[in-house]
Amino acid sequence: MYSLVIAEDEFTTRRALVNMVRWNELGFRVDGEFDDGKELLDYLKNNIPDVILTDIKMTNVSGIEIARLVAEQNLPIQVVFLSAYKDFSYAQEAVEYHVAHYLLKPVDLSKLREIFRGLKEKLDRQGDQENMLQDRVDHYNRLINYEKQQFVTDAYFGSLANPEKMARRLGLIDSKKQGESARLFLVRIILNNDRQYKDFLANYGQQELQEQLVHILGYFDRKLEYYAITWSTTKDEELSVLGVFWENQVAERITYEPNELKEAIYNLMALHVQIPTFQLLNSPAELAHCAERVGRNEPVNSLMKDMEYLQLLRDQNKLLYSYLCQNSKAQGIKLADALFSNYLRGGMDFTQRQCVYTVTKLLDEVAGNDLMAWNQLYAECMTPTAFSVMQSEALREWLERCVRILFGYVGEQAEAKRDTSIEKVMDYLREHYSEDITLAGIAETVFLNPAYISRLIKEQTGKNYTDLVMEMRVERAVEFLENTDMYVYEIAEKVGYSNLKYFYKVFRKIKGKSPGDYRPALKEH
Repeated sequence: MYSLVIAEDEFTTRRALVNMVRWNELGFRVDGEFDDGKELLDYLKNNIPDVILTDIKMTNVSGIEIARLVAEQNLPIQVVFLSAYKDFSYAQEAVEYHVAHYLLKPVDLSKLREIFRGLKEKLDRQGDQENMLQDRVDHYNRLINYEKQQFVTDAYFGSLANPEKMARRLGLIDSKKQGESARLFLVRIILNNDRQYKDFLANYGQQELQEQLVHILGYFDRKLEYYAITWSTTKDEELSVLGVFWENQVAERITYEPNELKEAIYNLMALHVQIPTFQLLNSPAELAHCAERVGRNEPVNSLMKDMEYLQLLRDQNKLLYSYLCQNSKAQGIKLADALFSNYLRGGMDFTQRQCVYTVTKLLDEVAGNDLMAWNQLYAECMTPTAFSVMQSEALREWLERCVRILFGYVGEQAEAKRDTSIEKVMDYLREHYSEDITLAGIAETVFLNPAYISRLIKEQTGKNYTDLVMEMRVERAVEFLENTDMYVYEIAEKVGYSNLKYFYKVFRKIKGKSPGDYRPALKEH
C-alpha cells in the first residue's frame, strides 16, 4: 500500500474523499487528513507520504505552497491538486512545481480512480527501478569489499608485488582515486589466553569473538576500513589476529596509539590483548614484504619449529589452491614463486620436500575422486626429476611447470571446480554447524583461503558466513522446539549456544519472535 494524505478545507468534501473512495482497492492507504496546508507542513517535517491530494486554495497555507516545498526540497512525493478554480495561472504553477495532476470540483470519482490507478503504476515502476538501483549499489559495494579483501590477501601472501599491477588494482577498487596516496595500517593483535578469554569463548564462540573484534576495529576510527589477513593460533597461551586497516580518507598524517585500541577492546569485550604491531605502511607496496619478515632472523633449526612461519606456508598453499579453483593463473604462478622463496629459507632439503608436498596436495585436491585424471596429472608432474637432487633454480622451474599443468587441467572446468568447492563448504557446515567453527577452521579443513570461502558463500547463498550459520542453528532449534519436549537451554546447547541469553538474542534476530512462540507449553528454565 502507498501512503496518501488529504488536505481540504471543506469538511464535507474532505470526509467524502476519505470515506467514499475505496482507496485500498486502488493500492493506497489514507495516513492523514488536514483542513489546512499549515497542518500538512507540520506533518511533512517528520513524514514523507507517497501522494498528497490537496486543495489548491486554503486559509493559511495553500496547496501551491505545499507543491513549492515538495519541488524545492526534491521530496519523493506525487502532488495532485484539487480545486474549483479554473484560473489558468494555477495550472501554470502546477506545471512549474511538477504537480502530477490537476482535478476540478466537483470531483468525478471515475476520473479520480483513473488518476490514482495511473499513479500506482508510476510508483510501482519507480519502486522497481529504485530496488534495482539499490540492488546494483549493494552488489557493487559487496564486490568492492571482496576486491579490497582480495587485494590485501594477494599482497600479503606474495601473489601481488609489482607496483604497476598494484596501482592498477587500486585504481579499480578505489572510487575516490586515492590509489597513489592510500595508506594502510598493519595491525597484529594477540589475545591473552586468560580467564576472560576462555569465558568469552565458552559463552559466544570464536566466530563471535572475531566478529566483535572486527566491529571494534571498524569503530576505533571511522576513517579506517578493516580487512583481516589471518587469524591463527600460534602458541598455546595466545591467539593472534593479523589484519589490515585500510585508511579510506586521505588526510594529514595522524598518530595512532595502540593503547587506545587495547583500551577499547578491554572496555567493550573485557579482554586483555597485546598489540606488538601497529604499523603505518608508507605505501600499499610495503604490505607485499610483511610476510617475508616472519621468522626471518631465526636459524633453520628454529625456523622449522616456528608455528607462525609454518602457518604462513600453509596459508600460502591454501591460497594457491583457491587460485586454482578460481582459475586465476597469473596470481597462482606469482604465489608459487613467493611460496618457493619462503621454502628456500629452510634449506634445499626442506624446500624440495615441501615442493613435492605442495604439488601432491594440489594434485589430490584438483583431481578429487577422478583416479584417471589423478594418474595423468601425476605422470606429467612427478617425473623422476622431481625426486632427484636439483639446484635452486631448477627446482623453482619444476614447481612453476607443475602449477601451469594443474592450471591447464582446471582451465576448462573452473566453474565445476567452484561448484565442488562450495559443496565441500556447505557439507562441512551442515555436519558441524553446532560446533564452534570459524571461517579459518573451515579453510583449514577444506584447504581453501578464508576470503575465498567467504566470497563463495555470499555468491551462492546471498548471506555472509555468520548469518548463514546463525540461520542454520536457529532453523534446527525450531525443529527441536516443535517436535521435542526438550528444555530451551538444552536445545540452545544442542545447536551450539552455551549462553542462553545470547541464544534468545540470536533467535529473535532471525525469527523476530522468541523460542516460546514456537511451543506454547514451553518448559523454560
